[in-house]
Amino acid sequence: MKVNFHYQKGHLYEDHDAWYVQYRQRISQADGSSQLKRVSKYLGRSNDFSNIFEVEQCRESFIQTVNRDRLSANSRITLTAFVEGAYLPWTKEERRASTSKGHEKIWINYLRNRVGELRLREFRTVDASRMLRAIAKERDLTKTTLQHIKSVLSTIFTFAKNDGAFDGANPVDGVLIPWDAREPGETHAYDLSQVLQMLDRLPLLVIKSLVATAAFAGLRLGELRGLEWTDYTGTELAINRSIWRSVVNPPKTRASRNSVPVIPALAEILGEYRRSVGNPETGVVFHSGNRLPINADKVGRRVIRSTLKAIRLPWYGWHAFRRGLASNLYAMGAPDKVVQRILRHSKPHVTKEHYIKVFDRTMVEAVERMQAQIEELRKAKGDRQQLELRFDDGQPATAASECSTANGFPHRSTVRPADGQQIFSSCVGIDVRTRYRIWRRGGDSNPR
Repeated sequence: MKVNFHYQKGHLYEDHDAWYVQYRQRISQADGSSQLKRVSKYLGRSNDFSNIFEVEQCRESFIQTVNRDRLSANSRITLTAFVEGAYLPWTKEERRASTSKGHEKIWINYLRNRVGELRLREFRTVDASRMLRAIAKERDLTKTTLQHIKSVLSTIFTFAKNDGAFDGANPVDGVLIPWDAREPGETHAYDLSQVLQMLDRLPLLVIKSLVATAAFAGLRLGELRGLEWTDYTGTELAINRSIWRSVVNPPKTRASRNSVPVIPALAEILGEYRRSVGNPETGVVFHSGNRLPINADKVGRRVIRSTLKAIRLPWYGWHAFRRGLASNLYAMGAPDKVVQRILRHSKPHVTKEHYIKVFDRTMVEAVERMQAQIEELRKAKGDRQQLELRFDDGQPATAASECSTANGFPHRSTVRPADGQQIFSSCVGIDVRTRYRIWRRGGDSNPR
């Protein structure tokens, strides 16, 4: 049963020369259940109030007591009762089915047995902190999973604040993830050569088309299952729906509703697959013959994994194709903003921090380019040294009036200038280093 928690204003009315305020209160029943009923509170005789404003002040004072001083049933509600009576039903109505199911699993698996009879309004930051530390110690969870648990708990109190069941700051906001919790594993992405290897070995055309669409268009798993032939124009795919299990949802975000381009390599595979199933104009694109969306998870476990094992490639799951698209585009020089647009992320930092991976061959190419730059700089340095040796061939310096150039290099006369003679004032085109050497051989006392 869904339980609503709202601050009340109360209904003021006059009856038999007396003022009353009517409000709602949950009354316990003999069988242990509770029922929300309307009750009235006597405020005083009509003659006791000089005007309606005094009656309103009396009503407001009493209703504040009902709402804030825990005299109502709502103020004594436990966290467990609130989550299972209000929060989880709300997620089923207001959130995506996959999100609602995920929050329910986290509540059941990690939180419900730890909160006990702790009341909602008595929950503090220290309670959440101790809870996370205990979970991390007993379950050996990664920091990412602990962050998900913290996020669900925080969302529960955000909902409670908005629904009037909790006041004050969210007690979960300041909770720290245990520093010694296990670090999450590395996520993976398939590079272009690995994708081409898969496409050459996959046995069924429908699976080959499914993998090609995931790798070359970057669709999420639910979007792949929700794709229909009416969404395909030959040059782009319109993303209009996502299917989780048997639940059809709109795309994840507004940015996810954008279309994605179809490269010729993907168009060729989709065209071949479409002809093989009779050139349909409507219906889901990827199905197992019964016109229902294909179970891609089962395909991955039973077909793709064994195929990749034969070519010594691990199966990282469907999302590795989406990360692979981002990483391949980035390695080819595509700007972050372009990669974000193709993957249809709302925020660019999500693409950059969680999807773009640096492949091993990219790192090798980068250090090889650095080595080539080092060799180029060394060669340039050797050329400069040879140039300097041409000025240090043992010939004496020349006077300024006898400076000349040939083949782009200055030449010096064998006549030594007199002491104090200025030899640089008119030597145009000679650099500072050459002037310094001339000064060292007995020229100008000031090389500058």
